[in-house]
Amino acid sequence: MNVVIPFQAQDGEKTVEMGAGAQLKEINVEPGAILASRYKIEARIGEGGSGQVFRAWDRVLGEPVALKILWSQHAHEKSWIRRLVREAKVGRAIRHPNVCRIFDLAHVGDHWFVSMELASGGTLRDALRTLRDRPLAERLRDARAICAGLAAIHAVGITHRDVTPQNVLRMDDGRLVLSDFGLAVEGEDITVQGGTPRYMPPETAMGQRPDQRSDVWQLGWLLHEVFLDGPPQWRSSDKGLVLEEPSASGQSTLERELVRLVRRCLSPSPTDRPANAIEVAARLVAAEAARPHRLLGLFERRVLLVAGVAVATLLGAAGVRHRAAASARLAGGRPVHLTDGDRRLLRSAAATLNAEGRREEARAVDRLAATGE
Repeated sequence: MNVVIPFQAQDGEKTVEMGAGAQLKEINVEPGAILASRYKIEARIGEGGSGQVFRAWDRVLGEPVALKILWSQHAHEKSWIRRLVREAKVGRAIRHPNVCRIFDLAHVGDHWFVSMELASGGTLRDALRTLRDRPLAERLRDARAICAGLAAIHAVGITHRDVTPQNVLRMDDGRLVLSDFGLAVEGEDITVQGGTPRYMPPETAMGQRPDQRSDVWQLGWLLHEVFLDGPPQWRSSDKGLVLEEPSASGQSTLERELVRLVRRCLSPSPTDRPANAIEVAARLVAAEAARPHRLLGLFERRVLLVAGVAVATLLGAAGVRHRAAASARLAGGRPVHLTDGDRRLLRSAAATLNAEGRREEARAVDRLAATGE
């Protein structure tokens, strides 16, 4: 199988649509302008393939928000308007602390826009450029948040298709949230080909249909940057292109596990990757949970409990009918210490189960998150 690894251009950070023109005119919105008699524009804070993002003051709610406004060239094109509508629907359908909330969709004059949470802490890209030598605990916290957000998206059957550090935002309270659903699709309904060139998985670069395993490739690339301080590098071999790995010398057991997980996500063949971000999140929790036991040569009850509950409940939310309570029996009913990350993951799963009406399972998982038993 011939595998194409996407071109790693340093300027390939902007989402692009295949076949779209490169020149886009500035949106004619000045600071001080008021849109929809409600949003007072304060400053432009970013841009992407579909539009520009402005900081604005919501005069009704009395708080700052972000407005994503379609590029002027697209404001009268039905296909782009439909994409913005779909982005609003996706953002409103997913309620999760690590997914950016979208509040409203509006059309005023020549402007179509959505209002959303304002990320005043910048993007993950900003942190990756400036915060080197961060403690592993901080990197793990960020990785858990990103995995949990993408897992929530995958749990409702949506493929994001543009999982990049530029689309991971830092909120006032320190949360990381996954944003920008302009290319997101549900099932096989793909009408627009595009993405961020640097982060396109091999199958997308080869013109194949992406799915949630394509998101896993992008997630693996992002985790490589989080844990290994840079993008993945590739070398040629008699078996094709092979992912370069850092020397294991001096690495802890946990760090070696993280490298293995990242490598699995970046498998050139989609069938060799985790099926979705739900599985990646569970593997990350299991890697952390196994740390003290593996140092002693053990892989025992706590690992089975945390990984089992994470997989069963999160995959259950995606439609695989396992009962969360059955996973708890892997621990023989013994109490277990859970990290804050474990608890967040379990509470996220409980919320998803509760939203599906599976309240008994949700209560069991929530109880586990609260008490560890």
